[in-house]
Amino acid sequence: MGLRTRRKQAALIIQPATAPVPPTGLAEIVDDILALCKTDRVSMGDLLAAFGATGFLPALLIPAVIVLSPLSGIPILPSICGMMIFLVACQMLGHRRSLWLPGWLRRRGISSHRLRSGIVRLRRPALWLDAHSGQRLRLLTRQPMLSILQLACALCGFAMPFLELVPFSSSLLAMAVCLMCLAMMTRDGLWALVALIPVASAGAVLLSLWG
Repeated sequence: MGLRTRRKQAALIIQPATAPVPPTGLAEIVDDILALCKTDRVSMGDLLAAFGATGFLPALLIPAVIVLSPLSGIPILPSICGMMIFLVACQMLGHRRSLWLPGWLRRRGISSHRLRSGIVRLRRPALWLDAHSGQRLRLLTRQPMLSILQLACALCGFAMPFLELVPFSSSLLAMAVCLMCLAMMTRDGLWALVALIPVASAGAVLLSLWG
């Protein structure tokens, strides 16, 4: 097997046979994750492939939802999800047409039972957020503000490994990413402003660690 072939297998572009319909809210993301919990183990590649090669917002939301759940207490998992958020957000900033993730990251997985038990608790809050979303302050979801939101998501993902030193504190940044994704998905700039609250809280945690 040649070097070029091995490199292609190590990092593949997610390309499903058909283009899934983009989700319209957080509850739909949660339901789609739960629907995949039919085998013994679910990989990140399985989760992302369900939304297609151009599903950048779902690719941001999936790791953020996982870290927002009680699953954030699993060692190293917040760091892995943070890396994924960082990579996806950077590709959104670069205006890539298809999503790329390294093979080792796509192969990372979690048991279906553990994933379901952690994610199912988020369905009711997700339904509430979807029900209270509307097209408000749309200026905050258009360029150049859209790029600022994507950059903020990248910074949140980059900071998650550092916050793993404090149990469950990375969930604050995951909450911010979820709110910013909801803002971009529903064109509701109000949620982008609300996302500043968990970002400020996470910043305070980081400052206390460095202090």
